[in-house]
Amino acid sequence: MRSTVFALVTATTAICFFGAAGSASAGQGETVCTWGGTPAAPTGVATFSPGITNTPSTGPVQFTATGVLAGLGCTGKLTYTGYFEPGHTCALNTAFHAKVTGLPRVVRVEGQPGVAGTALALLYDADGNVVGSEQAQFLTTLVNESDPGYMSCGTPRGLTEATWSDTVELFASKG
Repeated sequence: MRSTVFALVTATTAICFFGAAGSASAGQGETVCTWGGTPAAPTGVATFSPGITNTPSTGPVQFTATGVLAGLGCTGKLTYTGYFEPGHTCALNTAFHAKVTGLPRVVRVEGQPGVAGTALALLYDADGNVVGSEQAQFLTTLVNESDPGYMSCGTPRGLTEATWSDTVELFASKG
């Protein structure tokens, strides 16, 4: 079990690292921010209810993800409040939908299904236009003494809290 988790963590870390490195070369007028720290020092916090396990969820999983924005032109605290569709597990994400607060022009985010921590999420403005994207790095170790990170996935309670980091890219506005 631990070797499987380690392999998943290693593969996901590599994908996220190279994905974030590609995003850092944003085009003219685009803004790239870190959100919730960096992979080496994650400071973002996400909570899940009910907890996420290795068994597919039978209903939606509510979540909140919040963290500080950093980078040129990136300040404040960004928060997602939403849910994952039924079938979500620690290893495989279902699509997610969330309200966004703290990021100019962005009002909602829609995440695609995929391997945990690798699926692209698109950021939308109030008119339904895609105005950016983000790629979370949800690889956590220890959140606190009562919740040992992804090792909680194998328990009945599941993962209820995780640390993470992210790269957010806002596209240049057309107006």
